[in-house]
Amino acid sequence: MNENKEKILLEHLYSAEKLTLEECMKLLGVSESTVRRTFSKLEKDGIAIRTHGGIRYITSAITSYSFEKGAHTNIDKKTAIARTACKLIENGDVIFCDSGTTIRCFCSELALHLKKENINVKFYTNSIANVEILSPYTEVHLIGGKYRINRKDFCGYIAEQTLNRLYFTKSFVGADGCIDASQFTTTDFETARINEIVIQNSSKAFMLIDSSKFNSASHIIYTSANRLEAVVTDRMIPEEEKQLLIKQGCRVICSNSGTDNNI
Repeated sequence: MNENKEKILLEHLYSAEKLTLEECMKLLGVSESTVRRTFSKLEKDGIAIRTHGGIRYITSAITSYSFEKGAHTNIDKKTAIARTACKLIENGDVIFCDSGTTIRCFCSELALHLKKENINVKFYTNSIANVEILSPYTEVHLIGGKYRINRKDFCGYIAEQTLNRLYFTKSFVGADGCIDASQFTTTDFETARINEIVIQNSSKAFMLIDSSKFNSASHIIYTSANRLEAVVTDRMIPEEEKQLLIKQGCRVICSNSGTDNNI
């Protein structure tokens, strides 16, 4: 199967989380034997597991309702954002990716990107889901600590102390909301603290957030726009919000546009 069809399969699998053999044959217009070979490859790469008569995305087996809700929300927007963010990766980068569902989508797209490009990068993450996606394609370091089943990640004292001793050329983080195109928020103190440290220890920090999160607040503010290199979002971001971000010195990169809206 060519890479384009494999990418289509991965996109549908990420959205649906499980597909039958017949669904994949119809989706891709290929034979049963071709689909089965692709199933075997995805399982070997650690992206999915084969089931009776189909395939399942590997990170869906033990997630909580909150994680599942995010994983199934605004999939098209998150995928477009992820593809655009992949263009920000450069050879030699040392990168941190957080554990949100938008960043998980970014890692899925990045895995495909790394297969095509001869790029030498090093990744750090506190997310098991991200490790499963990226480890077949590049070097990945998992930050340990207290495990949270609802986010499939690690946090707490051990994670924070480890991150305090690391420096990243680029970090990619998400948010659960944004207030006045200025303050980015999350739902809990532990996530806030992890991302605060990461942003502080990054040469460039990128916020990946879909347009539905603007003018929507969650519990805790953890960073402001002027601490970010850029916000990567979709083209549905309100114009007023975009201009406010730019006035604060934060670049705004909109997916599918191919342009940087602060230039």
